[in-house]
Amino acid sequence: MIRSALVLAAAALVSGQGNGAVPITQAAYNERACRPGFDQFQFCNTSLTKDQRLEALIGLIHDDEIPALLTAREGGGGSPGPAGNISRLGLPAFDWGLNCIHGVQSSCIKNTTTGAIYCPTSFPNPVNLGASWNASMWHTMGRIIGRETRALFVAGATEWSNWSGRPHIGLDCWSPNININHDPRWGRNQEVPSEDPTINGIFGAEITKGQQWSEADNKYVMSVATIKHWDAYTLEDSDGYTRHNFDATIDNSTFADTFFPAWRATVKDAGALGVMCSYNAVNGIPTCASPFLRDVLRNTFEFKGYVSSDTGAVQDIYDQHKYVQTEVEAACAAIKVQTDIDSGVVYHDSLLAGVQQGLCTMDDVKTSLKNTLGLLFDMGLFDPVENQPYWNIPASEVGSAASVALSNQATRESMVLLQNQNKALPLPKGKKIAVVGPHYNSTEMMVGNYYGQICADNTFNCVETIFDAIKRYNQGGTTTAAQGCSISGTSTNGFASAIQLVKDADIVVLAIGIDQTVEAESHDRTTIDLPGVQKEFVAQVAAAAGSKPKVIAMMNGGMVALGGIVGQVDAILEAFYPSIHGGDAIASTLFGENDRLGGKMPYTVYPANYVNEIMMDKMSMNDPATPGRSYKYYTGPTEFTFGFGLAFTTFTVDVVQAPQNIGCHDTAGLPVIVKVTNTGSVAGDEVVQLFRNNGTVGNGLPVIKKLVAFQRVHLEPGQSVQVTFTVTAYDFANIAVNGDRICSAAAYTMLVTNGNDQTHTFVTNTAGGPSTIASFPMV
Repeated sequence: MIRSALVLAAAALVSGQGNGAVPITQAAYNERACRPGFDQFQFCNTSLTKDQRLEALIGLIHDDEIPALLTAREGGGGSPGPAGNISRLGLPAFDWGLNCIHGVQSSCIKNTTTGAIYCPTSFPNPVNLGASWNASMWHTMGRIIGRETRALFVAGATEWSNWSGRPHIGLDCWSPNININHDPRWGRNQEVPSEDPTINGIFGAEITKGQQWSEADNKYVMSVATIKHWDAYTLEDSDGYTRHNFDATIDNSTFADTFFPAWRATVKDAGALGVMCSYNAVNGIPTCASPFLRDVLRNTFEFKGYVSSDTGAVQDIYDQHKYVQTEVEAACAAIKVQTDIDSGVVYHDSLLAGVQQGLCTMDDVKTSLKNTLGLLFDMGLFDPVENQPYWNIPASEVGSAASVALSNQATRESMVLLQNQNKALPLPKGKKIAVVGPHYNSTEMMVGNYYGQICADNTFNCVETIFDAIKRYNQGGTTTAAQGCSISGTSTNGFASAIQLVKDADIVVLAIGIDQTVEAESHDRTTIDLPGVQKEFVAQVAAAAGSKPKVIAMMNGGMVALGGIVGQVDAILEAFYPSIHGGDAIASTLFGENDRLGGKMPYTVYPANYVNEIMMDKMSMNDPATPGRSYKYYTGPTEFTFGFGLAFTTFTVDVVQAPQNIGCHDTAGLPVIVKVTNTGSVAGDEVVQLFRNNGTVGNGLPVIKKLVAFQRVHLEPGQSVQVTFTVTAYDFANIAVNGDRICSAAAYTMLVTNGNDQTHTFVTNTAGGPSTIASFPMV
């Protein structure tokens, strides 16, 4: 496939261009493996072990049938096909390649008898989910995604983007994305939860556990979480590189501190059964051909599942990285490290040739068949289906009222109030409100990327805009709107009409930010400033408004530096890309009706000149020649700090119990007990954050602070709750230059905070070291 086709394909994938709801069919039942007429094979014999059944199945597969089985998307997404089915064995095609970043990326389904249409639940984007700091919400979302994936699969739903070829969806989701928000310019910061490895690890682990297993049936896997992108994928097209040829240079201590912890939590601890290797190389070797990354994944992290390449990444091994010279060599370089599925053309065209030339063996190929087909057995796709709960989830569970309500709650929880001068918020109702700015009527852009069919009529008309939501909440008042300017354009022609509305209004809401034309897959930013003439527009609106309340509602994925704008307005609400319920979440917050307000920043908001002080392609987090990366190492000024967020109520956070001493061999852990009280007059949410303040990494370079644990709580006025964290020697270990995690005798300052006005410290002494808590590459 030509490289330009891959780029166009990626653009089509994230936008989604499906053709409408798919009629519910019985195809999944009628074409399932081991159905009557095809149940005589040994691999259908449920009295045999899984390994025996796998051997029996693989023994019946002809060599020329193998490439299609190890190729993603049944002929879509750049894959040449044919579909990976073997009719003579009754083996149906299986689509490796569904995405579920913030909901199942599939078509809606339609009951042709009743006319009812069921669309997959769309949650806010991962950056919003990170801002919620709500691990239980992540788990519940994973469970909903898993159950909806099953229901949609059984009903015959298809992938949503035309680029995918729109095959019948499979039961593996290429998500969650647990890469680190390493640089604010990265185009895919909207797809990841935060800049912190601890948050990303818990995020990945909770979604994985919710999606793969359910209390309804612990015998079978519900759906496979395919975690991406393994590893150190942080660049699209910057500093003279693209994601297809970039080589990330990383030392052991940076691996151990930043890039491995989330994977350990998601793969080793939570048991994720899928991993996607990334486009980039790491230390000179493309990730999809890396023996080192294979060994870390399968040996150190005890990974038992399958690995898929990102689309075209196996082709990149020879075409972009020049790691080998030919496509045949690339196929064998990938299959030998158990890159089991090729999302692309290479396995289809060249895998068997590689075996014939002795560059890899049929044993290598059969290992990948076992890794992939074994998961189909784990999901019960070769067993009788009549009594399997996952085959009997009703279509009506897709987009159910309960799931939609949870998505709405998740969206409200993700709102981060950054500023509220003069108590400009909550807004009063019954006033003249002018809503101006390029995002005032956004719908599709509000949804973000990697979404399925959002509205039953195949439009975005069911997505309420910021303007429409504010108008709905502003009962008894007048709400007007004007765009004023575009996201990135230079025209000021719309300023005058918008400013006239501002002059006639009592209150001004500025809907500003960025969108997928500014930051996206395949496209990094070169600036973190507000693009186009938005800053000029805000300045003129603020001047025209004078002393009237002026409120910013921002939509963006990666951070946006506001600079002087902060002083020109009264209140700032960060909404990120809130998806289908974004308009309601923004409006309910502005009018004080969001009793779940309590989101905290999932990343540091740097000043605009940060991009001039650090190159995007430099992977170090704490290079002394730079101001550093993330809250852990950044030493410069900030606009807003990691973990910050305001509320409409007030809280006290008090340390009830804390350990004074802990042994370096203490693996059981000791409690830190914190009491949180809502001392205000309205209900709200608070996030309690526990940090270790001092430590070192690598060659003794300081860590400013490190997140140890967090907990979100919801409290009514006057209500108190105790939150208990458990700390172990692991939390007090420092990372040596070789990547080992070492606990030594020292005094550590611990910080309990709400990220705002409540901060308490205590000292915990470690004793009994030095002791190696984890030897690299274990983290």
